[in-house]
Amino acid sequence: MIELAGDQNHGLFSGSGSSYVIGKAVVTEDEDWNFSSRGSFVHIRLILQPPWLRFVVWALFLAVVWGALTSFQSRSEIESTILSAIFFGAAIAGLLTATTQSVHRGAAEALSGLSQAERSQAIDAVLHGTVPADPEVRASATRLGRVFLRNKSADQLKRSERLTLLTFGVVIALAVAAAVANFANERLFYLAVAVVCAIGPFSLVNTRRIRRNVALLAGGHD
Repeated sequence: MIELAGDQNHGLFSGSGSSYVIGKAVVTEDEDWNFSSRGSFVHIRLILQPPWLRFVVWALFLAVVWGALTSFQSRSEIESTILSAIFFGAAIAGLLTATTQSVHRGAAEALSGLSQAERSQAIDAVLHGTVPADPEVRASATRLGRVFLRNKSADQLKRSERLTLLTFGVVIALAVAAAVANFANERLFYLAVAVVCAIGPFSLVNTRRIRRNVALLAGGHD
């Protein structure tokens, strides 16, 4: 009979013991679970890419989302779902690519002259409020944050925030009214409303965080 140590297990066929490392514990921080921050990081990186790449990424993502939503329809055909997903993804991606071109140019100018490491520091400063020690990187981070805020003042951002809340309130009210009146029987309608309403809080949180971090980088107060 083989006696095994505490860190060994018995090999059924080899008749001998061996030890394995299953995994190691890693200490996590609150920022590791901040998915809205990670989404903003991806968004900033994407905005810095050429227009054609932004279009392709957005088109693929939106086509997949639209295809997933339309698959919940009571009567959906594969061919029509694929065609509508391609059309929807290309149309919205083209609109996003065109409307974010000015942000792309502003972000590229804000980070011009920085190395790859310094660019990462500037982006991290905008997202997390970590003030870079290098004054040039700090200035670039401040410009980058203001570009993503569309160079709006604090009052303009607050008005935009109130308008966003009002818009989502109207969307929710219309969805409730449609449900009560049994106006929309398709599940796609309510799934689309749910997706739109889920985007709202993340957008507001990201805007508030970037605004606070830009104020910190600029040495002012929000």
